[in-house]
Amino acid sequence: MSCSLKGLGQRIAATLLPVWIAACGGGSGLPANVPTVEVPAGNNAIAVAVNRGPNGNNVNRLYTSVTICEPDSNVQCQTIDDVLVDSGSTGLRLLASVIRPDLRLNLQLSPQGFPLLNCIQFLDGSFAWGPIAAFDLKLGGKTANALPTQLIGDPAAAALSANCGVGLPLNSVASLGANGVLGVGLFKQDCGANCVANPRNGYYFRCTTVNCRAAQASVASLTQQLSNPVSRFSSDNNGFVFDLPPVDPSGAVGVKGTLVFGIGTQANNQYAPVSRLSTSTTGRITTLLSGQQLTNSFLDTGSNALFFDATSILSCSGNEPIRFYCPPTRVNRSASLIGANGTTVAVNFAVDNALQLFANPTKAALPTLAGTLGDSRGFDWGLPFFYGRRVFLGIENEISPAGTGPFYAF
Repeated sequence: MSCSLKGLGQRIAATLLPVWIAACGGGSGLPANVPTVEVPAGNNAIAVAVNRGPNGNNVNRLYTSVTICEPDSNVQCQTIDDVLVDSGSTGLRLLASVIRPDLRLNLQLSPQGFPLLNCIQFLDGSFAWGPIAAFDLKLGGKTANALPTQLIGDPAAAALSANCGVGLPLNSVASLGANGVLGVGLFKQDCGANCVANPRNGYYFRCTTVNCRAAQASVASLTQQLSNPVSRFSSDNNGFVFDLPPVDPSGAVGVKGTLVFGIGTQANNQYAPVSRLSTSTTGRITTLLSGQQLTNSFLDTGSNALFFDATSILSCSGNEPIRFYCPPTRVNRSASLIGANGTTVAVNFAVDNALQLFANPTKAALPTLAGTLGDSRGFDWGLPFFYGRRVFLGIENEISPAGTGPFYAF
């Protein structure tokens, strides 16, 4: 999920480019005969899956289940399914409507003692807004204690959402296409040092009264900010590995894969001699495509297609989807991904007609889906890039056998 950058835009915030599908149908369950990578042994791995999602009409969306507990409680817990796994954002965001009302909310407070609010804007103009509460997050055998979590669409602050954006508010399962977002990106916090000192950062706001009748811009300490849950683990916390199986160009009903925490910390996450692309301080690499250097490029499991601008590929016309490409026949392309360390990797990809892909309502994994980005300097390597690859992401300033993050390696 990559995003339009808010405030000073010092890092990737998040891009959620939703898919509009003409034909609906199917459910979120997966039959047995889907491309699969088994979850390896160890306490540091969880299952992830591509399916039609909670609405039954999403494609190329990677989901998992998360368990939240009241801090320091292993009894007052709730498991939430269909949470989008997003390498382009940082932090856990859950729809307030899916959280059990009996769970005690430990709201994070501003220095003035009033509830702290979080805003994230996405590239398509949509946004998520809500207060922050602390939960213990359990992912497999790992726990991130007292993790600040955004409560998307919480009624207590919903009337103040204009402070965040004027586009589509992603405040329901119908609009988000998920019950929440698990942001496991390159960075430890969603904003970092800028939000500690600068109240006009675009990410954090505070209620001006206890009952939250108004809000204004606010600072937020590093411990209050939405944080990468992996970096909050007591071990296996220097990065993570996505392992998804290859998918035939014609698509598949779904995919089963795994997300492994840590790099070189256990037998299941050993770093093989693969290409490592270090990123800029904002999490960017360069894509060389058709002689153009696209310096605003990134890898993003939260984007459901490959997004880039190409006038030579016909776009869909008529009704939605308007962001996707619809060439009359398959277009095969090649590009080079270049890291800040100078490492270069060749990547081949294909683009098919989106409307024809969407015509089959049973297929949730579409490796040849692509669309326009609206950024002539960028390439968003969305979820199709991850099919058939074992992709390592190193978290900023953390040391691993692959080097010091932030980096991508595959």
